[in-house]
Amino acid sequence: MAKTNQEPDVESGGGGGKLDAAGSRAGAGILLVARNGLALTKRAIRSALAQDVPAKVLVIDNQSTDGTNSWLLAKDGISRIMCMEQHSLSWCWNTGLRSLWSAGCSSVLVINNDVEIRSDTLSMLLAHGGEFVTCVSVDSVDRIGTPGDRSIEDLRAGERCHPDFSSFLIRKSVWDKGLRFDEECFPAYAEDSFAHTWMHQHGIRAVCIDLPFYHYAAGTLKGSSPGESERIKRGAGANRERFRQKYGCLPGSAEYEALF
Repeated sequence: MAKTNQEPDVESGGGGGKLDAAGSRAGAGILLVARNGLALTKRAIRSALAQDVPAKVLVIDNQSTDGTNSWLLAKDGISRIMCMEQHSLSWCWNTGLRSLWSAGCSSVLVINNDVEIRSDTLSMLLAHGGEFVTCVSVDSVDRIGTPGDRSIEDLRAGERCHPDFSSFLIRKSVWDKGLRFDEECFPAYAEDSFAHTWMHQHGIRAVCIDLPFYHYAAGTLKGSSPGESERIKRGAGANRERFRQKYGCLPGSAEYEALF
């Protein structure tokens, strides 16, 4: 299914209907971007669809070549945007968020396609009440815990200003204040550092709470061909250098932490 940069088409699966305000009964959405990694994507979508509060699930296929697009077209219960050319991860995030805001969502949980989230992830992030709240990654499914094993009060008390952009909730108020993810970060990497710095400069508190999700880290990179892997690494290096030129430090460095 084709898309244009101005108005990407959104197609719904199963009984989900069109991506509209009625479809997002709770005012919440879940956005997932996939580029290959079908096995991981299936698990991520399964966990997104298992949330204990209603949400519209939108998946953007960023020109996968491993059968992901065909599987998504046959999958019930989701909406999707099918890219006919590869875009930056930031472009996909911005495009998906615009679609979900237009559908009436006031909050969106954005997750990688190489994660698995708890069934109470969306409800707990919403209950936190912050404008930009993220979960924390763990390296084993056994470590994500179970719903009811922690209180929202404890999560608020332990929050810290080190957001994890592999599973984050963004409120529309952040978008309305001007946050856009940097689409020049092609194909990915460093867009999170640009966004974190921008939010800090504009008085938006981005926090991480101790709500775990399983992260098969760098799933796209690990599943890439040697040629694409090198392209991703070159892009990541260029993106980090762009950040250094703008802010005088590299993401993850002590100087970067001092920005906050």
